Amino acid sequence: MPPLPPDPDIFASPNLAPLFEGAPTPVLKAMMAGSELRHLQPGERLLARGDENDVLFLVLEGTLQVRIPGAARALVPVTRGECVGELSLIDGFEVSADVFADGEALVLAIEREQLWHVTDIVPVVARNLLRMLAKRVRNDNRRLQDADRMQRKYEKAATVDALTGLRNRRWLNEAFERQLQRTLRSDQPVSVLMIDADHFKHVNDTHGHIVGDDVLVHIGRTLAAGLRPQDLLARYGGEEFAVLLPNVADGEALAAADRVRRAVEANPPQTSAGVLLLPPVTVSIGVATITPNEPLTLQQLIDRADSALGRAKSDGRNCIRG
Repeated sequence: MPPLPPDPDIFASPNLAPLFEGAPTPVLKAMMAGSELRHLQPGERLLARGDENDVLFLVLEGTLQVRIPGAARALVPVTRGECVGELSLIDGFEVSADVFADGEALVLAIEREQLWHVTDIVPVVARNLLRMLAKRVRNDNRRLQDADRMQRKYEKAATVDALTGLRNRRWLNEAFERQLQRTLRSDQPVSVLMIDADHFKHVNDTHGHIVGDDVLVHIGRTLAAGLRPQDLLARYGGEEFAVLLPNVADGEALAAADRVRRAVEANPPQTSAGVLLLPPVTVSIGVATITPNEPLTLQQLIDRADSALGRAKSDGRNCIRG
């Protein structure tokens, strides 16, 4: 449809054009004499990133979509009574995003000189523009905060084992490495425990995978309860757990390993009435220690503890080997 001639009565409602709320009608008539009413077809581009722009576009009907190149989706839609193009008009820089009509849309194109003339003689228009920009900044800040919260949520999910609630192997590779280097730089030993649930395949085959999952959760909680705050615990994979003990030499590490082994053995999950919820379970533990005089990589330290774990399982399980 052909564009209609601009009519100042379209500004009668503040909800339609809050930019000109409080401006006298004669001033609006004078401004609109030099403005253009544009009718946009669905998908038509109004502004292109990188273009120069000296026009403020006020949405009278329909919706515009603002899209930043590389973004997964469009920004908040620009709807009736809102405007686009004001940033490039104000600061003189190139347009920073593409703007399209979401469907049919009607916009009023106000040239820079016309807008500045109105703000000079009617200060309330300048205040309205600042208010609209402040609202947009607040909305953008909320979106950034929401995006940041979601990113932290995804990052946490990526490093937390969904079953046990412990940290996972991805986190282990980063956190263990940092703590290992920090401890060695302070001229202290570091020990690693590799812990494996004994006969876990039998538990799954006999009692089912749901019970097997409960066993792993219980082991994880028991291990966490027996460690110091500075110790790092993670589910290494399957029925295997890993613990990094900073500032702990081999003798102390063997004692710590035996302590958590006995805690698992002596702590079968029970109801308040003393009824066993899960089959009794034990763990085998391999221990490895390095000192600043023997700087191994994290993987070498884990491999050494894993070899010791293999000896513990070969020697009958429910024991520790270093």
